[in-house]
Amino acid sequence: MIQKLGAYAVVATALVVLLSSTARIGLAILSSSVAVDFDVDLDDLDANPNDEPILPINRRKMAVSRGDTGPGGVSDALPGLVQMSSQTRKVDEKNLPYKCGVIMYNHHIPGEGGDALDEWISELAESNDNFSLISSGKQESKESFLKLVEQGIQNIGPSDWKIIYTHRNGLAFDADEEILRSWRDTVQGGNCQFVAAAVFSDPLDHSIKQTKKLFSECQCPMVEFKEKMKDIMDDPWAGQLDSFLFNGYESSMEMKEKVKRGFQLLKDHFEIVMVDGQGDLAEEILRFTGWKSLSKVKKATVSDGGLVY
Repeated sequence: MIQKLGAYAVVATALVVLLSSTARIGLAILSSSVAVDFDVDLDDLDANPNDEPILPINRRKMAVSRGDTGPGGVSDALPGLVQMSSQTRKVDEKNLPYKCGVIMYNHHIPGEGGDALDEWISELAESNDNFSLISSGKQESKESFLKLVEQGIQNIGPSDWKIIYTHRNGLAFDADEEILRSWRDTVQGGNCQFVAAAVFSDPLDHSIKQTKKLFSECQCPMVEFKEKMKDIMDDPWAGQLDSFLFNGYESSMEMKEKVKRGFQLLKDHFEIVMVDGQGDLAEEILRFTGWKSLSKVKKATVSDGGLVY
């Protein structure tokens, strides 16, 4: 109990780190043909209340400057994830690589960086006879995805590996904890290993990449895009944690409970928890499976300040 309270204390301390940074961020990033300045000048915003910033992270900072620290007084929990590696499920390092098993991963890397990781994993699966990939995004529904996974993990061969990519039409970890537990029990019951991985993004990096991706998909003028963003992201405090827990489903859970629930799920069920840029999921997959790859994950475009988008 003392250890748990200590862990939550670390998390609570980390929650306020992000919002202590400056509230002025100037970026022109959405496309080579359209320059958009995301300066957050609080005086200008006060004088022009209808000219709200686009990036969710800037909207949070603006809210904080006006006395709104977010639901329940909680800001971004992501900085605490950097310390998760010492608190997750332990890996049997002496027996690596494992002879067979399942790697389930869930990442929150919008745009080019996330696409590059998915492409590398897909190519790895295609190049190895005993390696297959199940992606929830390629299934018509969550039900069909769950059925396919159940069928796939029932009879894993003594040298077989399966990778499960859960995102759209996939698990909502808050509601589907028992499903995740049953997958692990099934795989380990066949004398193979189950490895769960979650990859998050730096808040600013995620905000930029997500906004750029939405703008690219919109294919619309900037004025129209800003109007759409007000509807798409009507709650600037909803972020990667909401996606991890609920995967698009609505929830009335209080913010502090979201943080507590998210960190508990990560500690109880995940071997790998990393922040993009501070760990390499591709290297971890090769380490667990013993497979070799002649290629590396393609680098995303890097712009001013080292931000990847």
